[in-house]
Order: sequence, then C-alpha cells, then structure tokens
Amino acid sequence: MAKYIQPSEKVQHIARCGECDGLVAISELSKGQHAECPRCHNRLQSKDRWSLRRCAIIALSILILMPFALKYPLLSADLIGVTVDASIWGGVWKMATEGYPVTAFMVFLTAIFAPISFCLSVIILRGCQILKRKPRNLLIAIDYLKPWVMFDVYLVAIGVSAFKVRDYATLVFDIYLIAFIATAILMTLLFAKINPRELWNDFYPQYVQLTPENAEKLSENPPHFCHSCDYTFVRPLQDNKSRNICPRCHSLLNRSATISLQQTWAPLLAGIIMLFPANLYPISYTFMNNIPTGDTLISGVITFIGMGSYFVAFVVFAASIFVPISKALIMLYLLASIHFNWRHSIKWQMRLFHIIHFVGRWSMLDLFVLAMMMSLVTRGQIINFSVGPAAFYFGASVFLTMIATMNFDSRLLWKIYDRQAK
Repeated sequence: MAKYIQPSEKVQHIARCGECDGLVAISELSKGQHAECPRCHNRLQSKDRWSLRRCAIIALSILILMPFALKYPLLSADLIGVTVDASIWGGVWKMATEGYPVTAFMVFLTAIFAPISFCLSVIILRGCQILKRKPRNLLIAIDYLKPWVMFDVYLVAIGVSAFKVRDYATLVFDIYLIAFIATAILMTLLFAKINPRELWNDFYPQYVQLTPENAEKLSENPPHFCHSCDYTFVRPLQDNKSRNICPRCHSLLNRSATISLQQTWAPLLAGIIMLFPANLYPISYTFMNNIPTGDTLISGVITFIGMGSYFVAFVVFAASIFVPISKALIMLYLLASIHFNWRHSIKWQMRLFHIIHFVGRWSMLDLFVLAMMMSLVTRGQIINFSVGPAAFYFGASVFLTMIATMNFDSRLLWKIYDRQAK
C-alpha cells in the first residue's frame, strides 16, 4: 500500500524525488508499506522487500538451474526423420559460428551473461554482508545489470518459435523446459523482492538521512541528490578534479541539462537510423530445397496471420514493429517538449515515459526467436534457416533506444511544469 505522509505524523527523514526533484517528508514505515512522491508517484522507500539472505538463496537456486535451462535442449524437432534439439546456448553458438557474431553477442549478453552476473552479484552481496565489507562498485553494477536480464522475454520467444516451426516439423517439449520456466519464475520473484538501491542503506548506515532538523537550512542550501544510490544530502564531497561527488557512492553530481540531453539524443538518433535497415532488409531466410525466402519484420507478421496464429502475430507485431517505432516517437516527443517548452499534461508525459521504459526490452523478442530457430533448423537439412542482415540493425536499435531511455532525465519535464505552475 502507498504511504502518504500526513502533517500529524512524525517525520522520520526528508528525501528528494529522483523523477520530479521534489522534497518529500517521509514518516516511519511499517512492514509492507512504501512511500510515494505525492507529485509524480515515484516510489521513494519500501518496506515490502525480502532480506538479502533470502534473496541470495533465490539467486543460488537460479544458478543451480541455469545449466539445465541454458545448455540442455528445451525443444526437439523431428525434421524428416532427423531429430534436432534446440537450446539457448546452442542457438547463440550457431549464430556466432555461422557469420553473425555481433548479433549472437547481443543474445548472449541479455539471455546468459546478464542473468548469471545478476545472480552472482546478489550472492556476493550476501557474502559482503556477512564479512561486513562495503561493496560500493558492486551495488552500482547490480543496478545497471537489472534492466538487461530478459529471461521472461526469452520464455515468450520459445512459444513463438514453436508456432513458427510446427508447420515444418513435429515438435516435442523437453523436460528441461521445466527448468527454464522455473528459472524465469524465480528471476521474476527475485526482481520483485530485491531493491538494489535500498541496499545502500543496509551497507552504508553511517551516511545518515536528511532529518527535519535541517529543514530550516534547505531554503538557503537545497539538498543534493545522487541518482546512482538515491541518497539525499546537504554537503557533497569533491574528487581530485574539484568536481562534486556523492559522499556515499562517489558518483559525479550536478550533470548539466545539456550533457543529459546529449546523452539521450545520441543513442536515440542512432537507434532511429538503425530502424530503417532493420525494417527494409530481411531479418531471416528460410531455405526450402536450397531456395531462399527472405522475411522482413512485417512479412513475418503476415506469415503468422496466414497460418491463422493471430495472437502470435499480434505479439510479434507489438514487440518487433509497434513498440520500437512508438518508443522512438514518444522519446522524440518528450525531448521536443523539453527543447521547445511545450506545456502539456505532465501526468500524461510521465505515463508515456514509464510505459516505454517498461516495454522497450520486449523488442528483443525477435532476436531470441532467431536464436531458437538457428538451433532448431540447422544447415544441411532440406529445410534450412539463416539470420538476415536486418537482425544486427534491429538488435542495435533495441540496445541504443534502451540506453537513451535510461539516460533520459524526467526532471527536465518537471521544470517546465513548475515554471507553468508559478
């Protein structure tokens, strides 16, 4: 439940909201409660999380299941009497060895490296907690790893691949698919019950939170806020170049609006450019008796419609075409709102930003389907499958637009709203 602070309640500390830059007085929370910013409804603090010990047990369970989920076959296809097993690692390996190493690396990063690294990080954090170490860099790294873990997207990709191959071969779901589904469920549970940024308070309790006793000084000296560890404080430290840094995580502060916009515009424009060849070139080739048939993103959707798989066609269309294009257009609109001071509804703008931030990762669905198809339909058979040139451009576009979304500073939108409210 949301915890809104009433004037009669005892204020425990004051925090600055990372999304709208507002100051919020937060009272002591009970178990199961969380504090929200009253302006933008951004979650500031939560008591609805598991202990690091329990999260480490979940992470260890995931690592135990990982070899069965990644290395062993999840699907088996009977192609004219020849049985072919499909695994995640097999798809990545075939994609890399058959001339598409960069595309294979994108799949490897999000389907293998990021999940394993995230779980290892949680376990190492638990070890640091037992040994009373201060894992500053690890806490920063785990927050960056979280958006790139895409086991849930890969689970949907397996279903799409099964629909795509069922007209060519007899499919059998192997028992190791249970291990993959269990891993995906446990990973989702771990994401829901661990908050990397709130772990900072557990590992660095010596950095006290801003209290109401300092409130009279805030008008003269507004508090600083660190986006890397969500820490609100009055006095920053300085590095050897006399730049202000966070006293807790040592990240640079006071990033100018110009730099912030440049770090958003650059990957966004590059991602938009990549969308053109991604939609024009074939993303895959299917060989029937050595006769190639190229499929673009839109023709793949049309194929599913022709097969009568309307729901699968909708999922592929949403992930491959609608989401990437809509995400680019919405980001262009939000950036234009900042540059031209458009005074539109701030609630609507923030809702759009949160939507694209959540759904953007699902565009990786197509690359995961390609990896599964590479593993299922191998060269040398009557029916062959190969990755097309659009796969690289599409994957690069997904990565670049995700980076642009992560770099976007929503406080710039709220500054326009604040000027309008005066």
